[in-house]
Amino acid sequence: MHFNGDEPLYEALYEHIKDAVATGAMREGEKLPSKRDLARHLGLSVNTVTAAYDQLVDEGYLIAKERVGYFVAEIENLHKKIAPAPAAPAREAPAYDYDFDLNKNADYRFPDNHFKKCLQWAAEQKEPLNRREKEGLAELRGAVADYLKASRGVDVEAEDILLSAGMEYLLLILFALLPKDAPFRLENPGYIGLKKIFEQNRVPYDFMAVDEAGVDPDALTGERSIYLVTPSHQFPTGSILRVDRRIKLLNHVKATGSYIIEDDYDSEYKYYGRPIPALKSLDGVDRVIYMSNFSKSLSPTLRISFMVLPRPLMARYRHLSPGMNCPIPNLVQLALARYMREGHFERRLNRQRKIYDERRKIAAEAFLGDDLFSVDDKRAGMHFILTCKVNGSEADLLAYLKKHRIHMKGLSDFSQGEAQEDYPRLIVGYGNMSVDQLKEGLAELKSLIKNFSAAS
Repeated sequence: MHFNGDEPLYEALYEHIKDAVATGAMREGEKLPSKRDLARHLGLSVNTVTAAYDQLVDEGYLIAKERVGYFVAEIENLHKKIAPAPAAPAREAPAYDYDFDLNKNADYRFPDNHFKKCLQWAAEQKEPLNRREKEGLAELRGAVADYLKASRGVDVEAEDILLSAGMEYLLLILFALLPKDAPFRLENPGYIGLKKIFEQNRVPYDFMAVDEAGVDPDALTGERSIYLVTPSHQFPTGSILRVDRRIKLLNHVKATGSYIIEDDYDSEYKYYGRPIPALKSLDGVDRVIYMSNFSKSLSPTLRISFMVLPRPLMARYRHLSPGMNCPIPNLVQLALARYMREGHFERRLNRQRKIYDERRKIAAEAFLGDDLFSVDDKRAGMHFILTCKVNGSEADLLAYLKKHRIHMKGLSDFSQGEAQEDYPRLIVGYGNMSVDQLKEGLAELKSLIKNFSAAS
């Protein structure tokens, strides 16, 4: 054997003998050299060999017989150690000249200097850093509650809020809290990626159609269900659930004993008038679970999400909570609470709205006045739908754009089943490029679609 000098000699000897036993190179009952003989053979001290042998005896690989020596132990069903497979090469992200992804944001610029100062302050707060609150720190829950009252019209207290690390974790909590006999109903089109979470956890789900006014309560069944909806800015169509449908939906869940999960994923980004009030603001029967996050407003890697639970569900959570603890570090929670209390979060949102509204206008205006295109701009969020009146299919058009190094998705990417559309409908995300790059990309996109149309 060889010693590389990077680890203690006794550990190297210990690992060598253990591997020989595990791989079958040394067989059950085989006698090992005496400590003095092995030390002389390898040029080691007797103490080094003794330390390695003692460790192997302690772990059960060897048996020490007084005045006889050391032997390989009998280990039932010891599988031979298999050499690890070579690491797969890292997957390189596909290169695009222009990326119109609707879920990306190039201007996070986070953490900013204000948040860094809040982190420094939080690091000096001994008591809250060592406090354990299953729902998340009261400081951040209180800041979130005040924000929801002011911006979303939701009458909520800190005790109604639960913090976690992403929508996936919030859903896992809800799987434990909600009735097991109530299937989930997902919007179609919608966030199809949620299917994996439901399938991995063997939670039944189905789809409900969305039209230009959102989910239609009159089309729902009388079965008790869990409705996951995006009423303020439907993903990805951008439609807004009208107030008459909101009231019908609330009446429906009351009558059927159902629940609504309101995913308010990007309500901060509305570029005209007042923000659409949350569906939760109309909830007089306490059947709406309000859910949101800081992914678009701060950064997706911050991994802070929250939900407002109806009181009976929160009571159930506290009963089950020994196995459900908030996974967000107290340091980050405390820093974000201060960041919000000092007004930095609101000022950041105001700056971002101006930035993205400018890009929205640039993107929408690029296609106006051309009969080949129809823009469905809801003046909210970070994307809009572009209908392209070409003869080819949406899949063929997207493949053509990808071939020419443009990345974007179509409505069919978020639809379950066959999409019944006359023309391709592309989703133009305008948050992932600088203004100059966006203008260049829009010109290239428009030119390529015209070329595709001429050739099809």
